[in-house]
Amino acid sequence: MEKERKNMSDIFEKKVRINELTQLRNSYMQQGKVIEEVAILKELAKLTEEVFGEESDENIKILNEVGGTLKYVSEFDEAVKSLLKAQKIIVKKYGKDTIPYATCNLNLAETYRFMGKNDEIEKLYLETMAIYEKNNLKNDYLYASVCNNLGLFYQGVGKYKEALELHEKSLKILENFPENGLQYATTLSNMVFPYAKVGESEKSHEVLEKSLKLIEKIVGKEHNLYSASLNNLAIQYFNDGNFEKALELFEKSAEICRNTFGENSANYQNLMENIKMVKEVLEQTK
Repeated sequence: MEKERKNMSDIFEKKVRINELTQLRNSYMQQGKVIEEVAILKELAKLTEEVFGEESDENIKILNEVGGTLKYVSEFDEAVKSLLKAQKIIVKKYGKDTIPYATCNLNLAETYRFMGKNDEIEKLYLETMAIYEKNNLKNDYLYASVCNNLGLFYQGVGKYKEALELHEKSLKILENFPENGLQYATTLSNMVFPYAKVGESEKSHEVLEKSLKLIEKIVGKEHNLYSASLNNLAIQYFNDGNFEKALELFEKSAEICRNTFGENSANYQNLMENIKMVKEVLEQTK
């Protein structure tokens, strides 16, 4: 009896801790503090499995969230491990033609995209879209997410027209979900580069200005999404030949990125490469 009472007390304390950590994590998410969020998620994952069990829905959810977040700080091996573990549990409990499986698939595809592991990415995105369609979610914000992410993949492989079609489809769906304003603003920001690549410079500037204003209004200027928009603006200035302004914006973007993702993240490393390139160009023009 005493042992049972002690176990119940231990579980209760862990549930209290889970609630505390969840609130703290939500705060970090709103502030865009990904490094701090990752530390919280790792502790949450351990506690969640201990309290609710390995095959619980709670554990599936936290494994997905861990995998979906670790990619931002370039902890790719742990991200993939977490997502594959979630996927295995989902298949056993629910099968493949389900929303949980699609969500896990999407996170896995995104992680592979960050890794530059392109072989299976398109297949994963298309499989996810098909599952959402089977579940009558073609007009849902989840479907908008996979359209947007597949669009980003197409950008990365030079399919700019296909990317724009998907981003536009995503925007049209998100217009019906005003509560998802940040997702809408992010999709706008993702359209900047492909518009420029297909020769629609005016539209490129238009969506960038709109996305910057929306992101600043929703999450402020210290958020990683604002950093991404500054990066897009810097690229525009660079393409217009205003290298000094491009350098200023790349450096501002890098500072925010370092504070949110850390210096080991792929995003920060890419920004540092951009800064190095602009500095080299400026040296050559002197």
